[in-house]
Amino acid sequence: MAVIVASVAMICVACLLVTIAPLLRQRRALRESEERFRLRADQAPVLIWTARPDTTLDYLNGFCEQLIGRPLEELRDKGWLDFVHPEDVDRCLGTYVPAFEARRPFLLEYRLRHADGRYRWLLATGVPKYERDGSFSGYVGCDIDITERKNAEDRVRESQAALEASHREIEYLAGRLIEAQDVERARIARDLHDDVSQQLAGMSIAFSGLRQRLGEYPVNAGVQPELDDLQQQTLTLARNVRHLSHDLHPTVLRHLGLVKGLTSFCGELERAHGVAMTCTAEGAFRTITPDAALCVYRIAQEALRNVVAHAGASRAEVRLLETGDQAEITIADDGRGFDATDRAERDKGLGLVSIAERAKIMGGAVTIASGPHQGTRVRATIPVSARNTARVDAGMAGHIA
Repeated sequence: MAVIVASVAMICVACLLVTIAPLLRQRRALRESEERFRLRADQAPVLIWTARPDTTLDYLNGFCEQLIGRPLEELRDKGWLDFVHPEDVDRCLGTYVPAFEARRPFLLEYRLRHADGRYRWLLATGVPKYERDGSFSGYVGCDIDITERKNAEDRVRESQAALEASHREIEYLAGRLIEAQDVERARIARDLHDDVSQQLAGMSIAFSGLRQRLGEYPVNAGVQPELDDLQQQTLTLARNVRHLSHDLHPTVLRHLGLVKGLTSFCGELERAHGVAMTCTAEGAFRTITPDAALCVYRIAQEALRNVVAHAGASRAEVRLLETGDQAEITIADDGRGFDATDRAERDKGLGLVSIAERAKIMGGAVTIASGPHQGTRVRATIPVSARNTARVDAGMAGHIA
Protein backbone atom coordinates (compact mmCIF):
# COMPACT_ATOMS: atom_id res chain seq x y z
CA MET A 1 0.00 0.00 0.00
CA ALA A 2 2.79 2.39 0.91
CA VAL A 3 4.47 1.64 -2.40
CA ILE A 4 1.29 2.54 -4.25
CA VAL A 5 0.91 5.81 -2.35
CA ALA A 6 4.53 6.72 -3.03
CA SER A 7 4.09 5.96 -6.70
CA VAL A 8 0.99 8.09 -6.89
CA ALA A 9 2.77 10.91 -5.10
CA MET A 10 5.69 10.72 -7.47
CA ILE A 11 3.32 10.80 -10.43
CA CYS A 12 1.55 13.86 -8.99
CA VAL A 13 4.84 15.60 -8.40
CA ALA A 14 5.94 14.82 -11.94
CA CYS A 15 2.65 16.12 -13.30
CA LEU A 16 2.95 19.23 -11.19
CA LEU A 17 6.47 19.81 -12.41
CA VAL A 18 5.34 19.35 -15.99
CA THR A 19 2.52 21.83 -15.39
CA ILE A 20 4.44 24.60 -13.59
CA ALA A 21 7.70 24.30 -15.50
CA PRO A 22 6.46 26.48 -18.38
CA LEU A 23 5.18 29.02 -15.87
CA LEU A 24 8.51 29.08 -14.13
CA ARG A 25 10.29 29.51 -17.46
CA GLN A 26 7.91 32.32 -18.39
CA ARG A 27 8.51 34.07 -15.08
CA ARG A 28 12.25 33.66 -15.44
CA ALA A 29 12.09 34.98 -19.01
CA LEU A 30 9.98 37.88 -17.81
CA ARG A 31 12.46 38.72 -15.05
CA GLU A 32 15.30 38.51 -17.53
CA SER A 33 13.38 40.70 -19.97
CA GLU A 34 12.70 43.24 -17.22
CA GLU A 35 16.35 43.19 -16.25
CA ARG A 36 17.42 43.75 -19.85
CA PHE A 37 14.86 46.56 -20.16
CA ARG A 38 16.09 48.26 -17.01
CA LEU A 39 19.70 47.85 -18.06
CA ARG A 40 19.01 49.40 -21.46
CA ALA A 41 16.72 52.03 -19.98
CA ASP A 42 19.40 53.07 -17.49
CA GLN A 43 21.87 53.46 -20.34
CA ALA A 44 19.50 55.47 -22.54
CA PRO A 45 20.31 59.22 -22.72
CA VAL A 46 16.67 60.12 -22.00
CA LEU A 47 14.39 60.03 -18.97
CA ILE A 48 12.21 56.91 -18.92
CA TRP A 49 9.52 56.55 -16.29
CA THR A 50 6.41 54.65 -15.34
CA ALA A 51 3.57 55.82 -13.12
CA ARG A 52 0.83 54.18 -11.09
CA PRO A 53 -2.85 54.84 -11.82
CA ASP A 54 -2.84 57.47 -9.01
CA THR A 55 -0.20 59.50 -10.99
CA THR A 56 2.71 58.76 -8.62
CA LEU A 57 5.96 57.57 -10.21
CA ASP A 58 7.07 54.03 -9.47
CA TYR A 59 10.05 53.81 -11.81
CA LEU A 60 12.73 56.20 -13.14
CA ASN A 61 15.76 55.12 -15.13
CA GLY A 62 19.32 55.83 -14.05
CA PHE A 63 19.76 58.74 -16.45
CA CYS A 64 17.29 60.72 -14.36
CA GLU A 65 19.58 60.42 -11.35
CA GLN A 66 22.52 61.55 -13.49
CA LEU A 67 20.61 64.52 -14.86
CA ILE A 68 19.22 65.84 -11.60
CA GLY A 69 22.05 64.71 -9.36
CA ARG A 70 19.79 63.34 -6.63
CA PRO A 71 19.01 59.74 -5.53
CA LEU A 72 16.11 58.12 -7.33
CA GLU A 73 14.33 57.64 -4.00
CA GLU A 74 13.87 61.42 -3.77
CA LEU A 75 12.34 61.57 -7.24
CA ARG A 76 9.80 58.76 -7.11
CA ASP A 77 6.18 59.21 -6.10
CA LYS A 78 5.69 63.01 -6.33
CA GLY A 79 9.23 64.02 -5.45
CA TRP A 80 9.99 64.99 -9.07
CA LEU A 81 7.74 68.06 -8.72
CA ASP A 82 10.28 69.60 -6.32
CA PHE A 83 12.73 69.88 -9.23
CA VAL A 84 10.31 71.37 -11.75
CA HIS A 85 10.65 75.11 -12.39
CA PRO A 86 8.16 76.92 -10.11
CA GLU A 87 6.58 78.65 -13.11
CA ASP A 88 5.92 75.29 -14.79
CA VAL A 89 4.46 73.27 -11.89
CA ASP A 90 0.83 74.30 -12.40
CA ARG A 91 1.07 73.80 -16.16
CA CYS A 92 2.60 70.34 -15.66
CA LEU A 93 -0.15 69.25 -13.28
CA GLY A 94 -2.76 70.85 -15.52
CA THR A 95 -1.68 68.54 -18.34
CA TYR A 96 -0.52 65.48 -16.41
CA VAL A 97 -3.46 64.88 -14.05
CA PRO A 98 -6.32 65.38 -16.60
CA ALA A 99 -4.52 63.02 -19.00
CA PHE A 100 -4.56 60.30 -16.30
CA GLU A 101 -8.22 60.92 -15.62
CA ALA A 102 -9.09 60.69 -19.32
CA ARG A 103 -6.47 57.98 -19.95
CA ARG A 104 -5.20 59.72 -23.06
CA PRO A 105 -1.65 60.37 -24.32
CA PHE A 106 -0.11 63.73 -23.48
CA LEU A 107 2.74 65.96 -24.66
CA LEU A 108 4.30 68.54 -22.39
CA GLU A 109 7.23 70.96 -22.36
CA TYR A 110 8.64 72.00 -18.99
CA ARG A 111 11.85 72.98 -17.21
CA LEU A 112 13.66 70.67 -14.80
CA ARG A 113 16.53 71.67 -12.50
CA HIS A 114 19.81 70.15 -13.63
CA ALA A 115 22.50 68.86 -11.29
CA ASP A 116 24.47 72.07 -11.95
CA GLY A 117 21.56 74.18 -10.65
CA ARG A 118 20.46 75.43 -14.07
CA TYR A 119 17.14 74.51 -15.62
CA ARG A 120 16.90 72.39 -18.73
CA TRP A 121 13.93 72.21 -21.08
CA LEU A 122 12.37 68.74 -21.45
CA LEU A 123 9.72 67.40 -23.79
CA ALA A 124 7.64 64.81 -21.93
CA THR A 125 5.44 62.25 -23.65
CA GLY A 126 3.25 59.75 -21.84
CA VAL A 127 0.83 57.02 -22.89
CA PRO A 128 -1.52 54.88 -20.76
CA LYS A 129 -0.63 51.22 -20.21
CA TYR A 130 -2.94 48.30 -19.59
CA GLU A 131 -2.65 44.77 -18.22
CA ARG A 132 -3.53 41.71 -20.28
CA ASP A 133 -7.01 41.70 -18.80
CA GLY A 134 -7.52 45.29 -20.05
CA SER A 135 -7.27 46.95 -16.64
CA PHE A 136 -5.59 50.37 -16.50
CA SER A 137 -2.20 50.10 -14.78
CA GLY A 138 -0.77 53.59 -15.13
CA TYR A 139 1.44 55.37 -17.63
CA VAL A 140 4.78 54.90 -19.33
CA GLY A 141 6.66 57.89 -20.64
CA CYS A 142 9.85 59.41 -21.92
CA ASP A 143 11.33 62.90 -21.44
CA ILE A 144 13.83 64.27 -23.97
CA ASP A 145 16.18 67.19 -23.35
CA ILE A 146 15.21 69.92 -25.85
CA THR A 147 17.20 72.79 -24.32
CA GLU A 148 19.28 73.38 -27.43
CA ARG A 149 16.17 73.44 -29.59
CA LYS A 150 14.50 75.93 -27.26
CA ASN A 151 17.60 78.11 -27.24
CA ALA A 152 17.66 78.01 -31.05
CA GLU A 153 13.97 78.98 -31.11
CA ASP A 154 14.71 81.87 -28.76
CA ARG A 155 17.51 83.05 -31.05
CA VAL A 156 15.19 82.82 -34.04
CA ARG A 157 12.51 84.80 -32.19
CA GLU A 158 15.07 87.40 -31.17
CA SER A 159 16.29 87.64 -34.75
CA GLN A 160 12.71 87.90 -35.99
CA ALA A 161 11.96 90.59 -33.43
CA ALA A 162 15.10 92.48 -34.44
CA LEU A 163 14.15 92.13 -38.11
CA GLU A 164 10.63 93.40 -37.44
CA ALA A 165 12.02 96.29 -35.40
CA SER A 166 14.42 97.11 -38.23
CA HIS A 167 11.54 96.94 -40.72
CA ARG A 168 9.46 99.29 -38.57
CA GLU A 169 12.44 101.64 -38.30
CA ILE A 170 12.86 101.61 -42.09
CA GLU A 171 9.16 102.35 -42.54
CA TYR A 172 9.40 105.14 -39.99
CA LEU A 173 12.44 106.63 -41.70
CA ALA A 174 10.75 106.33 -45.09
CA GLY A 175 7.78 108.20 -43.70
CA ARG A 176 10.00 110.86 -42.20
CA LEU A 177 11.85 111.17 -45.50
CA ILE A 178 8.58 111.79 -47.32
CA GLU A 179 7.57 114.31 -44.66
CA ALA A 180 10.93 116.05 -44.99
CA GLN A 181 10.50 116.07 -48.76
CA ASP A 182 7.12 117.75 -48.38
CA VAL A 183 8.55 120.29 -45.95
CA GLU A 184 11.27 121.14 -48.44
CA ARG A 185 8.75 121.33 -51.27
CA ALA A 186 6.64 123.72 -49.24
CA ARG A 187 9.68 125.86 -48.39
CA ILE A 188 10.80 126.04 -52.02
CA ALA A 189 7.24 126.80 -53.14
CA ARG A 190 7.03 129.59 -50.58
CA ASP A 191 10.37 131.04 -51.69
CA LEU A 192 9.36 130.86 -55.35
CA HIS A 193 6.04 132.54 -54.66
CA ASP A 194 7.15 135.17 -52.16
CA ASP A 195 10.57 135.97 -53.61
CA VAL A 196 11.25 134.85 -57.19
CA SER A 197 7.72 135.50 -58.46
CA GLN A 198 7.66 138.95 -56.90
CA GLN A 199 11.03 139.82 -58.40
CA LEU A 200 9.89 138.65 -61.85
CA ALA A 201 6.74 140.71 -61.51
CA GLY A 202 8.89 143.71 -60.60
CA MET A 203 11.11 143.10 -63.64
CA SER A 204 8.05 142.98 -65.91
CA ILE A 205 6.81 146.28 -64.51
CA ALA A 206 10.28 147.81 -64.93
CA PHE A 207 10.41 146.68 -68.56
CA SER A 208 7.00 148.24 -69.19
CA GLY A 209 8.11 151.54 -67.67
CA LEU A 210 11.35 151.47 -69.62
CA ARG A 211 9.46 150.91 -72.88
CA GLN A 212 7.27 153.89 -72.17
CA ARG A 213 10.21 156.15 -71.47
CA LEU A 214 12.17 154.99 -74.48
CA GLY A 215 9.11 155.47 -76.67
CA GLU A 216 9.54 159.21 -76.28
CA TYR A 217 12.81 159.06 -78.21
CA PRO A 218 12.50 157.99 -81.85
CA VAL A 219 16.22 157.30 -82.02
CA ASN A 220 15.65 154.34 -79.72
CA ALA A 221 12.67 152.93 -81.61
CA GLY A 222 14.74 149.91 -82.74
CA VAL A 223 15.13 148.80 -79.14
CA GLN A 224 11.39 148.44 -78.59
CA PRO A 225 11.01 144.95 -80.13
CA GLU A 226 13.81 143.62 -77.94
CA LEU A 227 12.19 145.13 -74.86
CA ASP A 228 8.84 143.66 -75.87
CA ASP A 229 10.47 140.23 -76.21
CA LEU A 230 12.25 140.52 -72.85
CA GLN A 231 9.04 141.56 -71.14
CA GLN A 232 7.18 138.62 -72.70
CA GLN A 233 9.91 136.19 -71.60
CA THR A 234 9.72 137.64 -68.10
CA LEU A 235 5.94 137.16 -68.02
CA THR A 236 6.31 133.56 -69.28
CA LEU A 237 8.99 132.83 -66.70
CA ALA A 238 6.80 134.29 -63.94
CA ARG A 239 3.90 132.10 -65.06
CA ASN A 240 6.11 129.00 -65.12
CA VAL A 241 7.48 129.78 -61.66
CA ARG A 242 3.93 130.22 -60.37
CA HIS A 243 2.92 126.85 -61.86
CA LEU A 244 6.02 125.22 -60.38
CA SER A 245 5.22 126.73 -56.99
CA HIS A 246 1.67 125.41 -57.07
CA ASP A 247 2.90 122.03 -58.29
CA LEU A 248 5.34 121.77 -55.41
CA HIS A 249 2.63 122.73 -52.94
CA PRO A 250 -0.92 122.25 -54.24
CA THR A 251 -2.84 125.16 -52.73
CA VAL A 252 -5.50 124.27 -55.28
CA LEU A 253 -6.68 121.61 -52.81
CA ARG A 254 -7.45 124.27 -50.25
CA HIS A 255 -9.23 126.51 -52.74
CA LEU A 256 -11.00 124.01 -55.02
CA GLY A 257 -11.02 120.67 -53.20
CA LEU A 258 -9.65 117.28 -54.21
CA VAL A 259 -11.84 116.56 -57.25
CA LYS A 260 -11.47 119.96 -58.94
CA GLY A 261 -7.83 120.14 -57.95
CA LEU A 262 -7.02 116.82 -59.65
CA THR A 263 -9.11 117.75 -62.67
CA SER A 264 -7.14 120.97 -63.00
CA PHE A 265 -3.83 119.12 -62.65
CA CYS A 266 -4.82 116.60 -65.35
CA GLY A 267 -5.71 119.46 -67.66
CA GLU A 268 -2.34 121.12 -67.15
CA LEU A 269 -0.47 117.88 -67.90
CA GLU A 270 -2.56 117.24 -71.01
CA ARG A 271 -1.76 120.71 -72.38
CA ALA A 272 1.91 120.45 -71.50
CA HIS A 273 2.62 116.90 -72.73
CA GLY A 274 -0.08 116.08 -75.26
CA VAL A 275 -1.31 112.97 -73.42
CA ALA A 276 -5.11 112.75 -73.38
CA MET A 277 -6.24 112.70 -69.74
CA THR A 278 -9.64 112.28 -68.12
CA CYS A 279 -10.54 112.65 -64.45
CA THR A 280 -13.84 111.32 -63.09
CA ALA A 281 -15.13 111.15 -59.54
CA GLU A 282 -17.88 109.34 -57.65
CA GLY A 283 -18.54 110.90 -54.27
CA ALA A 284 -18.45 114.37 -52.80
CA PHE A 285 -15.34 113.81 -50.61
CA ARG A 286 -16.73 116.31 -48.10
CA THR A 287 -15.46 114.42 -45.05
CA ILE A 288 -11.94 113.69 -46.31
CA THR A 289 -9.23 115.19 -44.12
CA PRO A 290 -6.69 117.62 -45.64
CA ASP A 291 -3.94 115.07 -44.98
CA ALA A 292 -5.81 112.28 -46.76
CA ALA A 293 -6.67 114.58 -49.67
CA LEU A 294 -3.04 115.63 -50.01
CA CYS A 295 -1.93 111.98 -49.96
CA VAL A 296 -4.37 111.08 -52.77
CA TYR A 297 -3.26 114.13 -54.76
CA ARG A 298 0.44 113.28 -54.35
CA ILE A 299 -0.19 109.67 -55.43
CA ALA A 300 -1.92 110.94 -58.58
CA GLN A 301 0.96 113.36 -59.19
CA GLU A 302 3.60 110.64 -58.94
CA ALA A 303 1.66 108.16 -61.08
CA LEU A 304 0.85 110.70 -63.82
CA ARG A 305 4.43 111.95 -63.90
CA ASN A 306 5.49 108.36 -64.55
CA VAL A 307 2.92 108.21 -67.36
CA VAL A 308 4.19 111.30 -69.19
CA ALA A 309 7.89 110.61 -68.48
CA HIS A 310 8.24 106.85 -68.97
CA ALA A 311 5.09 105.11 -70.18
CA GLY A 312 4.98 106.37 -73.75
CA ALA A 313 1.19 106.48 -73.34
CA SER A 314 -1.32 108.24 -75.57
CA ARG A 315 -4.00 108.50 -72.89
CA ALA A 316 -4.48 108.15 -69.16
CA GLU A 317 -7.52 107.96 -66.90
CA VAL A 318 -7.85 109.06 -63.30
CA ARG A 319 -10.84 107.73 -61.37
CA LEU A 320 -11.78 108.82 -57.84
CA LEU A 321 -14.23 106.81 -55.75
CA GLU A 322 -15.47 107.40 -52.21
CA THR A 323 -16.71 104.18 -50.55
CA GLY A 324 -17.70 104.49 -46.92
CA ASP A 325 -14.62 105.50 -44.98
CA GLN A 326 -12.21 104.89 -47.88
CA ALA A 327 -11.03 107.09 -50.72
CA GLU A 328 -9.97 105.07 -53.74
CA ILE A 329 -7.98 106.42 -56.67
CA THR A 330 -7.09 104.52 -59.84
CA ILE A 331 -4.65 105.79 -62.47
CA ALA A 332 -4.56 103.73 -65.67
CA ASP A 333 -2.66 104.30 -68.93
CA ASP A 334 -2.20 102.56 -72.27
CA GLY A 335 1.60 102.80 -72.24
CA ARG A 336 4.36 100.25 -72.64
CA GLY A 337 3.96 98.84 -69.13
CA PHE A 338 6.47 96.61 -67.33
CA ASP A 339 6.73 93.23 -65.62
CA ALA A 340 4.90 93.84 -62.33
CA THR A 341 5.83 90.33 -61.08
CA ASP A 342 9.52 91.28 -61.14
CA ARG A 343 10.14 93.04 -57.83
CA ALA A 344 13.42 94.56 -59.00
CA GLU A 345 11.63 95.96 -62.05
CA ARG A 346 8.72 97.17 -59.93
CA ASP A 347 10.83 98.82 -57.24
CA LYS A 348 13.42 100.52 -59.42
CA GLY A 349 11.10 103.44 -60.07
CA LEU A 350 11.26 105.88 -57.17
CA GLY A 351 7.81 107.18 -58.08
CA LEU A 352 6.15 103.82 -57.39
CA VAL A 353 8.14 103.41 -54.17
CA SER A 354 7.06 106.89 -53.07
CA ILE A 355 3.42 106.05 -53.84
CA ALA A 356 3.56 102.89 -51.73
CA GLU A 357 5.28 104.63 -48.82
CA ARG A 358 2.85 107.56 -48.87
CA ALA A 359 -0.12 105.22 -48.73
CA LYS A 360 1.46 103.12 -45.98
CA ILE A 361 2.15 106.00 -43.58
CA MET A 362 -1.48 107.09 -43.96
CA GLY A 363 -2.80 103.61 -43.20
CA GLY A 364 -3.66 102.85 -46.84
CA ALA A 365 -2.62 100.31 -49.44
CA VAL A 366 -1.48 100.27 -53.07
CA THR A 367 -1.75 97.64 -55.80
CA ILE A 368 0.03 97.86 -59.16
CA ALA A 369 -1.00 95.85 -62.20
CA SER A 370 1.07 95.99 -65.36
CA GLY A 371 2.62 93.93 -68.09
CA PRO A 372 4.81 94.51 -71.14
CA HIS A 373 2.76 96.44 -73.73
CA GLN A 374 -0.31 96.18 -71.50
CA GLY A 375 -0.26 99.55 -69.81
CA THR A 376 -0.18 100.17 -66.06
CA ARG A 377 -2.92 100.46 -63.46
CA VAL A 378 -2.15 101.95 -60.04
CA ARG A 379 -4.87 101.62 -57.42
CA ALA A 380 -4.62 103.15 -53.95
CA THR A 381 -7.04 103.22 -51.02
CA ILE A 382 -6.66 105.78 -48.25
CA PRO A 383 -8.87 106.18 -45.15
CA VAL A 384 -10.79 109.46 -45.57
CA SER A 385 -10.14 110.23 -41.89
CA ALA A 386 -6.38 109.61 -42.15
CA ARG A 387 -4.14 112.20 -40.57
CA ASN A 388 -0.42 112.73 -40.84
CA THR A 389 0.94 113.50 -37.39
CA ALA A 390 3.59 115.75 -38.92
CA ARG A 391 0.90 117.78 -40.72
CA VAL A 392 3.66 119.10 -42.98
CA ASP A 393 1.63 120.61 -45.79
CA ALA A 394 -1.22 121.82 -43.60
CA GLY A 395 1.25 123.69 -41.43
CA MET A 396 2.93 125.35 -44.39
CA ALA A 397 -0.19 126.12 -46.41
CA GLY A 398 -0.75 129.45 -44.70
CA HIS A 399 2.50 130.80 -46.14
CA ILE A 400 1.41 130.33 -49.75
CA ALA A 401 -1.34 132.42 -51.32
